[in-house]
Amino acid sequence: MNPQAMQEAMTLMEKAKKYDELIAFPERDCELRCSFCGKGQSEVDKMVTAKNICICNECIGVCVEIITEDEKEETK
Repeated sequence: MNPQAMQEAMTLMEKAKKYDELIAFPERDCELRCSFCGKGQSEVDKMVTAKNICICNECIGVCVEIITEDEKEETK
């Protein structure tokens, strides 16, 4: 993985961790689910949320891989 992409992913995960510590989610009848893969928050390490959209750390990792591959192809 590209070092810059890895650093960007790590920065995003750190921001997610800070938000987890700052935002207390109200009690919910159901757990949050990733809008991309459908996994519940209890099945992943982190869940980044905004309004009605959620993305888990695993899908973020896939996104980083896709972007890295695209950048490699562009530099060829």
